[in-house]
Amino acid sequence: MAETPFWNTKLENGLSLVFESIPRLSSTAVGFLVRTGSRDEPRNRSGMSHFLEHMCFKGTSRRTWDQINREVDDLGALWNAYTWWEGTAYFHWVQAERASDSIDILADMMRPKLDEADFNMEKGVILEEIAMYNDNPSALIADRLIQAAFGDHPLGTSVLGTAESVTAVSHADMMSYFRRRYTPNNMVFLATGVIDGQRLVEAVRRHTAAWPSGEAGRSQPLPLFRSETRLVHRPEVAREHLAMAWPGPEVGSPWAPAARVLARYLGEEENSRLYWAVKQKGLVDRVSASHLGFNDSGLMYVYASTAPARAGEVLGLIREEIAKVHHRIDEAALSRARIKAESALVREAEHGLSRWNQLAEIENAGAPRKTVTQAMKDLEDVTVERIRSFLDLFPLDGEPALVPLGPLEKI
Repeated sequence: MAETPFWNTKLENGLSLVFESIPRLSSTAVGFLVRTGSRDEPRNRSGMSHFLEHMCFKGTSRRTWDQINREVDDLGALWNAYTWWEGTAYFHWVQAERASDSIDILADMMRPKLDEADFNMEKGVILEEIAMYNDNPSALIADRLIQAAFGDHPLGTSVLGTAESVTAVSHADMMSYFRRRYTPNNMVFLATGVIDGQRLVEAVRRHTAAWPSGEAGRSQPLPLFRSETRLVHRPEVAREHLAMAWPGPEVGSPWAPAARVLARYLGEEENSRLYWAVKQKGLVDRVSASHLGFNDSGLMYVYASTAPARAGEVLGLIREEIAKVHHRIDEAALSRARIKAESALVREAEHGLSRWNQLAEIENAGAPRKTVTQAMKDLEDVTVERIRSFLDLFPLDGEPALVPLGPLEKI
């Protein structure tokens, strides 16, 4: 059996460490994954995880915000953070010999001072971000679709939140949420690239040993899919944006590779079934299909943007084309989609930070770790027969969750 590139351990306070050695690189991507996101928030305080992500850049008891920025510049690091429905991630991508210095800064950021004046100022920044997001229909519609598909389940909570929910977040709310969710036993330290294991473990232990353990995981019912239509009337928007979804597999499911290949078969930017059905005919300016995987659920997602007068026709053609896969799959076209999925996987794996992001998704979901070679084999196994079996479990010819967003008052 080939030696695995993965290695993991757990510190005394419950913090998990996961490394993937990629010796051909000259860099190391390091960072902390916090297993908390919008689905862990009260609905009337939605956006708190993303807000807290911002606050982790505002300074600590050891460093002001400008000191953090200067020290990261001194390292030459590519750095950032992001929040999604189920997690928050903070990372540095640096020369391998500078990884320990990055750990010092990142660990410090995981214990922000949460100054109330900074909190009040940053709330204004978040509200501006929400306003900008609300002006971007192609981004906003994904939130609305997930809310339509999962209803009142916590997974339907908006990552950014609303102006009302973020305004309602108090400094005390933020302090309480941080103490409950940013605990070492609810976090993972990840490193990919050139790995000096002993040195990295010692650095992480040194900077996190004083962190107290606390709440971990989440206790929620499984999200149940609903085929609901939610029309969002936006008369100021010129195009009609259409989003629809059907049930799909979760992140770690053995069916996830089939979902990724099928999404490319249906909605790759060019030379896909939906491209030929609507875009090549000039009926839409954008059309795509994708698989949205969550820790315990998933969606097969289709998006299109069209002239309002054509929305009904486009919607009908898309549903008709998608339903066809239940009767006939073009083997040559499926092979092309599979090769594109394999190529995308390889390209991402060649990029140290993209590989870190892949690992963060896997660890957050508690899914089995797989090498690039193993993940490639999973994609290679997606045959016509595998897609047919997938469609037996996740049919696309039923009623979808549907969100039309734009100037139309009805479809």
